[in-house]
Amino acid sequence: MNDLNQNFQNEPNKSGEDLHIGLKILSFCIPLAGAIIYFVKKDKEPVAAKSACNLALIGLGVNVALTIVRLVTQGS
Repeated sequence: MNDLNQNFQNEPNKSGEDLHIGLKILSFCIPLAGAIIYFVKKDKEPVAAKSACNLALIGLGVNVALTIVRLVTQGS
């Protein structure tokens, strides 16, 4: 019985909760912050970590696209 309790305590408590809206906005606007949030939360809150990672990648893509558009329009 003691082994059962030790195994239960060693398993990480995986939460199915999503990321808070403020952290979602931060992850989108500052992709580096989203990457940091991902690595901090990946073991205990995998759903929130995936959300932070996805928003960071989307934010990075939007930033690259806007930079390309700005450079193309300035060249004309």
